[in-house]
Amino acid sequence: GDMAMICSNGRFRAPLHRVLTDPTKKRYSAPFFYNPGYNELISPFACCCSQENDDGGLKEDIANESVVNENNNNHDLQSLKYHPCLWGYFRALRFAGDLTDLGVEIQTSHFKVGQESSHIEKQRRFMEVVDFEEPFNVEKYRHI
Repeated sequence: GDMAMICSNGRFRAPLHRVLTDPTKKRYSAPFFYNPGYNELISPFACCCSQENDDGGLKEDIANESVVNENNNNHDLQSLKYHPCLWGYFRALRFAGDLTDLGVEIQTSHFKVGQESSHIEKQRRFMEVVDFEEPFNVEKYRHI
């Protein structure tokens, strides 16, 4: 859900992960997760970076300036709501948060355009040093 939120430029929201149980019944769970590759840079789809008319049709792009991201998609600078997010970086921090006490869990809000976040720079450094072919080691990359 988190990556769908970024890909859709905020149109789709990541669902809350809460389970309400009935203590009088057995509960079976079979989760299935479909994730991008760890080296995938997730950014808003071009089709999600325009405003809609009242009739549901797309308006012209909000600004005249465009930017080309890693996937060669043209995006309107004003309409982008999220910076690109490297799935491997995002997942590594969630993984580290599951195993250690980092004090805060990484969120998609850390990649929102206009938000102060150290994660954009940390992600850049992470991309330079991490080898996704090796098993991930929290301690090896803690300094980032």
